[in-house]
Amino acid sequence: MKLDFKLSTVAASLAVIGGVALASSQLMAATPLAGTNISNIATASYVDNTNTPRTVTSNEVTTAVAQVGSFTLVNDRSATTTPSGKVEMHHVLTNTGNGTDTFTLQLNNKSGGTFDFESGKFAVYLDKNLDGVPDDAVNLATANTAVELKSGESAGLIVVATTPNTATAGQMDQLELVATATQQTLYVSGQGTKSNTDTVTITAGAVVSLTKAASINSAKVGDEIEYTLTFKNTGNATATNVAIFDILPTNVTYVTNSARYSGSTVALTDIETDTDNYQFNLAKKTLLLNIPELAANKTATLKFKVIVNDTQLNTVDNTAYVDPNGKPSDPSDPTKPNVPLEIGDAVPPTTSTPDGPQPSNESKVPVVSVHKGAINDTSTSAFTDSETPAGSGDDEIVLSGQKDGVPIVFGGSTTADGNKIVVHNSGNSVDTYNLTVDRDALAHFAGTDKLPEGTLITILKSDGATPITDTNGDKHYDTGPIQPGQHAEFVIRVTLPNGSTHTVGYSFLVNSTSIATSTVDTLKLATGPITANSVDLVNKETGDPEKGTGTGTNTPVQDKTTPPGTPITYDATIKNNGNVPDNYVITVPNVPTDWKVEIFEKDSSGNCTTTKATNSGNIQNGSEKSFCVTITPPPGTPAGTEKDIKVEIKSPSTGTSDFIVYQVEVAEQRGLTFTPDRQGQVAPGGTVEYVHTLTNTGNVVEGAAAVKADAAKTGYEYDLQLEWTSTMTDVNTSIYVDLNGNGQADTSELITGTTPAALNASLKTLLETSGGTTPADKGLSPNESIQIIVKVQTPATATAGEKDTTILTFTPTGTGAPGAVSITDLTTINLGQVRLSKTQALATACGTVPANTAFVTSNIKAKPGECVYYRVTAVNDGNQNATAVKISDMVPSYTTYVANSIKPTTGTTEPTTTSKEVRYDVGTLTPAATATLEFAVKVDQ
Repeated sequence: MKLDFKLSTVAASLAVIGGVALASSQLMAATPLAGTNISNIATASYVDNTNTPRTVTSNEVTTAVAQVGSFTLVNDRSATTTPSGKVEMHHVLTNTGNGTDTFTLQLNNKSGGTFDFESGKFAVYLDKNLDGVPDDAVNLATANTAVELKSGESAGLIVVATTPNTATAGQMDQLELVATATQQTLYVSGQGTKSNTDTVTITAGAVVSLTKAASINSAKVGDEIEYTLTFKNTGNATATNVAIFDILPTNVTYVTNSARYSGSTVALTDIETDTDNYQFNLAKKTLLLNIPELAANKTATLKFKVIVNDTQLNTVDNTAYVDPNGKPSDPSDPTKPNVPLEIGDAVPPTTSTPDGPQPSNESKVPVVSVHKGAINDTSTSAFTDSETPAGSGDDEIVLSGQKDGVPIVFGGSTTADGNKIVVHNSGNSVDTYNLTVDRDALAHFAGTDKLPEGTLITILKSDGATPITDTNGDKHYDTGPIQPGQHAEFVIRVTLPNGSTHTVGYSFLVNSTSIATSTVDTLKLATGPITANSVDLVNKETGDPEKGTGTGTNTPVQDKTTPPGTPITYDATIKNNGNVPDNYVITVPNVPTDWKVEIFEKDSSGNCTTTKATNSGNIQNGSEKSFCVTITPPPGTPAGTEKDIKVEIKSPSTGTSDFIVYQVEVAEQRGLTFTPDRQGQVAPGGTVEYVHTLTNTGNVVEGAAAVKADAAKTGYEYDLQLEWTSTMTDVNTSIYVDLNGNGQADTSELITGTTPAALNASLKTLLETSGGTTPADKGLSPNESIQIIVKVQTPATATAGEKDTTILTFTPTGTGAPGAVSITDLTTINLGQVRLSKTQALATACGTVPANTAFVTSNIKAKPGECVYYRVTAVNDGNQNATAVKISDMVPSYTTYVANSIKPTTGTTEPTTTSKEVRYDVGTLTPAATATLEFAVKVDQ
């Protein structure tokens, strides 16, 4: 029987968004991850009739840990804001179970408030990197989207709400954020759903909010983290005596005089006695900044640095606080004005109140909907660039008779199609579309030129007067949310510089880019020259010609090969071919599951640095800048796997963009293990069987003829060769492949043949027909194991004390073959022979011993908190007494001994706090007699 130890991937029908990985360490008592194998082998020692000490080993038993679900959602929040004000409340969702899980989110307007949030005026957004800023404009409470988190992972959730303009000071309302696990069967009843309540109170005065962002997503000891605290007054009045304070966790050290205020290069001093209103108290590990006044609608920042100094905690968890109005100068007289906080006042509140200190988002630094959109010139048909225009539209607008100095207006027609700019959502989910302008002239309009430098292009709403805005915070102007099956109309106003006359005209392209999928559709406009702001993302490897020039295509520009878990690096060079300096956001969409793609800066010599890049920084027009793209396949990826990795760049100022595609092929990484060595005793003329496990730890199939993947590549499956030697004269040694996994040598499982070629052919036939293998996947697949049984029959003429050593070796063949693996079985002739076997059984209710029929030698599965009972049996198969017999076993990792479970109750020794050994001192074992040691362990939780 083959054993496949690969963890399966949970498939989801929803579009799934990943979380932020947090470093964790698997301690002995920690809940083991789902799929963890708990295995052990028992041993027995005794003295035979010749007064010789002997040791025998049992078969190996394995228990796989099952998945259980658990998660947390923290915390309830309180906030204040003004009428028609926007407020943000930060939460953290953490998967505390032992396997990957997905979660859906709801945001409910609770009853009982003194005002009501309007429908569509509140949403919850994902904050993957916990920097306090939504990652995108996808409302997780309404989109068909789930959040996927691995065990130990966390993701930030930001509730954003806008209060009605009819609300008055002192009124309040509440929102309830509800998270529900999609795999409810993994949870104890009632534990698969959790909620937080956010309370919003209206004020007519100042409203100060605070967010916290870290400069890196993960760190090691000695790394520097720069925190940015961003605080803003969104209220209608100036805030006075505002205090920002932060109590640093124990695993970081503050960098002296590292604080900077609102972009200033001048350091704030840490001492209390100066006049910069900032101080850091080393004893309290607390920093405090007092701001005498913060005007309405003003935003400011405080930056400071820390050094990670310890690994005892898995993450650097930190929350800052803002106190909006200081403290009373005289608590007995509330009419007296407040005064600034002192360092002793910088204490996190035990409860959240609207007027008290408010927390920032928590910073943690470790360790499919159908979307389809179009932009065209008709309101009656949602055709895209790749579809045939319908109705009166033709996907272009051409104007005539325009005058120099007079703004040119596209769209806005109240009657006929053909002069409308319409963005359609023909999908089944709400979507928002970035509207950008590609200023390159269109060859479609013969004789047209680019818009001249200085041309002003303004995209307006359908009234022709109100400019569109960036509604989702991604630095691009957009349509705002458009419901499924609906459309929105827009107007584009082009103001040319004086003197921009042309006999033919100018042309440009309007791009509509889906926020959900980044799919781009276009509308062609003819009305004047355009400044050629373009960019080219190319590959410039040393010694190779430049690749990927021009518009990006999905054809890889370069392919490289690397083994699983080993990074491979490509060059990515951004060439600014535009007319003005520009910067580009660098993204890697659709990274394959568990693959890792990182972008790093290069130094002046062209070498890769450790500085990660998400933006190119400013690149002068006509210049270029190079980066390193490092791609790492996950461990265990099958050989021959090919993945195309797309790197995209886009300018947030001009909208120019390009992409490039690299191909990675996973190389062979071959490996085998063959365990364990065994020893036993047998009477003259008797037989003994030894069970071993042969495991393929590589990423190619072993034990079958090579199969070519295509005409250009060699295959990834190889024959295995075996040989064995036995030292005892006239001994008969046979090798079996345990097809049915019963731990016994069956006739149909015997490797037959009299020559090495025949033996190898017999092994190949057995591997190709063993359980769990299909004809299309012959041999020993990656991560599969199979039991090999060595049967030794001694000659009747053997004498007591004589030994046989059998060595069985498997040798891989083919290119890149790993080393041969072998085991050694030692068989000793004696007249008092003891054999040892071990079985196991699952007990979901600890304390209840399973029935005898439940004990098996095969693998079982147990959840954390469940118990496994072990039964080790020693049998004297000889014709003489075996004396000083001792049966020993060990409590395996990831488990804890169940007190008082050992049997029998006399002659046995339970584990102690310093030893995990379980022992049964049997004493003398007469011929044909048996002795059984039984005990139980509980899987850690």
